[in-house]
Amino acid sequence: MARISQETIDRIRSSADIVDVVSKYVDLKKRGRNYFGLCPFHSERTPSFSVAPEKEIYHCFGCGAGGSVFNFLMEKENLTFVESVQELGKDLGIEVQLSGDSGSKQLFTQLYELHEIASSAYEEKLHSELGKKALEYLTERGLENDTLKKFNVGFAPDSWEFLTDRVRGKGYSRESIDKSGLFGKGKSGVVDRFRSRIMFPIMNRSGRIIAFGGRVFDSDDPAKYMNSPETPLYRKSEVFYGYHNTATSIREEGSAIMVEGYMDFLQLYQSGIHNVLAVSGTAFTDRHAIQIGKITKKVYLMYDGDEAGQKAALRAGYALLKNGIAAFVVRTPEGIDPDDWVRRDGMDGINEGLNDAMPVMNYHLEYSNAVDLPAVERSALVKEILSEIAGVKDGIIRDDLLRTLSGRLNINEDEMIRQFRNTVTNNRRPPDPGRSTTAQSNDLSSVVQKAQVEIIHALLANGRDTKDLVSANKDLFTEPLLRNIIEKLLDLGTDTSSEVLESIEDKEDRELAARILMSDNEVSDPKANVIECILTLKTQPIKDEIKETRMKIREAESSGEDSSELILKVGQLQAQLQTASE
Repeated sequence: MARISQETIDRIRSSADIVDVVSKYVDLKKRGRNYFGLCPFHSERTPSFSVAPEKEIYHCFGCGAGGSVFNFLMEKENLTFVESVQELGKDLGIEVQLSGDSGSKQLFTQLYELHEIASSAYEEKLHSELGKKALEYLTERGLENDTLKKFNVGFAPDSWEFLTDRVRGKGYSRESIDKSGLFGKGKSGVVDRFRSRIMFPIMNRSGRIIAFGGRVFDSDDPAKYMNSPETPLYRKSEVFYGYHNTATSIREEGSAIMVEGYMDFLQLYQSGIHNVLAVSGTAFTDRHAIQIGKITKKVYLMYDGDEAGQKAALRAGYALLKNGIAAFVVRTPEGIDPDDWVRRDGMDGINEGLNDAMPVMNYHLEYSNAVDLPAVERSALVKEILSEIAGVKDGIIRDDLLRTLSGRLNINEDEMIRQFRNTVTNNRRPPDPGRSTTAQSNDLSSVVQKAQVEIIHALLANGRDTKDLVSANKDLFTEPLLRNIIEKLLDLGTDTSSEVLESIEDKEDRELAARILMSDNEVSDPKANVIECILTLKTQPIKDEIKETRMKIREAESSGEDSSELILKVGQLQAQLQTASE
C-alpha cells in the first residue's frame, strides 16, 4: 500500500490555504471569521457550505459534508488520500515521495509502464499485416483512422506470449506482472490475458492508461468482451471510458450522453457528439453517479435497444436520481445499439432521439405499460417505483416524482404518500452494531452526548487549562466517535482540527466530527465547563438507571409481583449517585 511520510503530509497541509483550494470550485464570501458559499456536493440556493481557515477545515450545514483540505479534494475529484496529497503537493511545488512495505512507488510506476507498453504494442499490431483484418473490420464499421489513433485502439493477436515477450527481461517485478491484470498463469508460466481481441485502452482522469477492454475478433471465444480485472490502478465502479477526452465538453454542454459500449462511444464521438461517456465494462453504480455529478447534473441514457439494455437504463437512471442528477432515457430503436443507430440514421436520428428522451420514471411507466396493467400488477409496479424513490436524497426531486406518479396513474395523492411512507419504513435497515452510535443518531440530543460535545468545545477553547482534567476522565466518553475526537485532540493538540478529521475514515463519522469542530460556541470558563460536564457524565448514567428501575417497580407492582429487590437496587443506585456527586 502506498504511503507518504507524516512529515510531508504536515508540510503540505501547513503550506496549503484551504480557502484558495476550495475557491477553485466554490465562490466563497467572507462572513465573520469564516467563508461561505453554495455547497459543491449537493444542490442548494442558500449558501450553507462553510470554510474555517483558522481550523483548516470545511463543513456543509446542509448535507453534512466536512473534512480537511485533503478530504475536500478526495470528495470533489474522487481521489484517494494519497492521490489528494500528491495533487496538492504538485500545485505547491512540494515533492511527494511514496514508500510502502512492498515498494509501492515502484509498483505503481511499473504498472503504468506496463500499460503504456501494452497499448503501444497493441496499436502497432493493429496497423501491421497481422492486424489487417481487424483494421478492415473497424473501417467497415465506419470508424475512421483518426478516431482509432486518437483513442489508441489496438489489436491483441492470437498468441499466448505476444505481450509477455515484450516485457520479459526488462526488470519488471513479479508483483507488478501479477497485479497489472494484463497476464495470467499458463502451464509454462506467465501468459497473455488478452488474445484475438480488438483492444480499447481505458484512461484515468489525467489521461494515463490504467486498463483495457477487449472485443473478441476472429475467435470462437464465447465471451464477446473481456475487461481488465480490478487492479491497484483500476476500480471499475469509478471509471468511465472516454472521460479524459470528453469531461470538458460535458461541462460546456451541461449534460452527458451515457452509452454502454466502446464502439457506441467512438461512433458518437466521431459523429461530433463529444459530451459522451461509456461505462467501463461494468454495471452503472452509485459511485459512477457520484463521479459524473461532479461535472454535470443532467444525463441522457442511450443504452442498447433490447430488453437487457432498457432494464440497465432504468437501473442507471434511478442511481442518478438518487444522487440528485436528472436522468432521461433515450428510446434506442428496438434490436439495435447506438453504434448501429448512428450509422443507420446519422446525426438526425440521434438528435431526434435525444429530443424525445423521457424522464426515467415516465419511461419506466411507459416501458411497463403501467396504465393498462391489471390492478394487482400495477400495485406491484407502484411499490417497485416507490422503493426507488425512497432512495432519492433530494426532497424536492422526491416530491415531484410522487406527484408525477400519482398523476400518471390517477392515484389519490394522499394514498400515494401513505404508500410511500410504508415503503420508507420497510426499507429502513436495523442499525449496524459495528457503526458508531453517534453516527446513527447524529442529532446528539441526549444529555450524555451533549456533555461530551461541550467538553470538546471547552478543550478547543483552552486546551492548556483543560487538557489534564479531560485526559484523567476520558474513559467517561462512551460515544466511540466523540472519544476518538478527544483522544486525537489530546494526542495531536487542540489546534489540529484538520488532522483529527483526516484520521476518521468513515464518511458519516467525519461529517459529524466536522460539524462539532466547526462550531464556534463561546466558552467563557472552559475549566468550569469541563468540571460540570464531567459531573454530568458520572451521574447521568446512574440517574437513567434509577429511572429505568423505578419503571420496572411500577410494572411489577401493577402485575402483583414482588418488587423488593428492585427497591433495594434503587437505594444502592442513590448511594452511588451521592458518591459520584461529591
